[in-house]
Amino acid sequence: MAQHTTKGGPKPAMFRLGRALPVLGLASLLVSAVGAPDEDPAVTRGRALFDRPFNAAEGLGGPEMNGDSCRACHQDPVLGGAGPLELNVYRFGRDRGSPGSFIDLPGGQAASKLRAPTFHGREDHHPDADVFEQRQPISLLGDGLIETIPDFVIIGNEDPNDLNGDGVRGVARRLRIGNNIEVGKYGWKGEIALLKDFARDAFWGELGMTSEDDGRSMGRRIDSDPVADPEITTAQIDDLTAFLVSLPAPERRGSTDPRVVDGEQLFHSMGCAVCHIPQLMGRDGPVPLYSNLLLHDVMPPDFRGMSEDGAGVGMFRTPPLWGIRDTAPYMHDGRAEDLDGAIRAHFSEGDAARLAYLAATVEEREALILFLEDL
Repeated sequence: MAQHTTKGGPKPAMFRLGRALPVLGLASLLVSAVGAPDEDPAVTRGRALFDRPFNAAEGLGGPEMNGDSCRACHQDPVLGGAGPLELNVYRFGRDRGSPGSFIDLPGGQAASKLRAPTFHGREDHHPDADVFEQRQPISLLGDGLIETIPDFVIIGNEDPNDLNGDGVRGVARRLRIGNNIEVGKYGWKGEIALLKDFARDAFWGELGMTSEDDGRSMGRRIDSDPVADPEITTAQIDDLTAFLVSLPAPERRGSTDPRVVDGEQLFHSMGCAVCHIPQLMGRDGPVPLYSNLLLHDVMPPDFRGMSEDGAGVGMFRTPPLWGIRDTAPYMHDGRAEDLDGAIRAHFSEGDAARLAYLAATVEEREALILFLEDL
């Protein structure tokens, strides 16, 4: 992932020049950038931490990393958003040409993009690796609302045996955390249950920085660099989590074009809403995320990729569609440049929706895309 070229360089804009401001309302946009006058101090500290470029003297890249800050990967179209194609990371493993025989190799699946300048060591990946998979940085906007969705709400939409015969077999990602089973809500394979887990895991996996052990098996407590461990304190994890929770969800653009209404009807009639459920009920009310947060396989039959316990090859969490107009490219590896391409990239459990889209008229397809661009 891209590093900052200068420590005092310009901050990422909260919107790009020449681009409208549809992602967040203006008030939310300003709060995301500088905070509100009565903002929780933890959120203010967390925002500064998210925006801060770390260095090797603080434990960065011990020994590897994907970026030097959180915003290095999450700044499109606003701070806390997604990342473009050039920020993809990759994973590796071995399957001997058959997805059904995937195995992890020594050192795990992740291959870091960047390394601390002082590090010289092993190859980028294990020499026996024969399957690779790219991963896009995911938008974090609205994740605080997603955390309010109880596990039982997500589980209630499961249909692993396709009992209703619609060809869709969604399943929740179940994670063993200590002696408990929790549902994963974050990450491309639903591998993260809580935002504080995400923060701890990202400090290690993306920045190579250690943190204190909280008993949830996230992050790393000790590494081999000369900086004293832990390099990130529990208080810093709490602050960063507070900021992540505060990130506002993308708002509807609110187009008055009648074709948007037609597109929404097509979204349902084509079967898109089977997985991209418009809203799930959170503790404080409905969350309009357009996702069921379940794992589905929408990859082509010959797809080769990573497998994890509870999330096999081709199984990915249904990504929320709120704000999707500003997070291209699409799919887990960025294989689709635009929304039309993303729909055409749905296979397996997504076959019915894709075929319905391909059978539609040009005008109907345009209406569906206009609806998605309004989310």
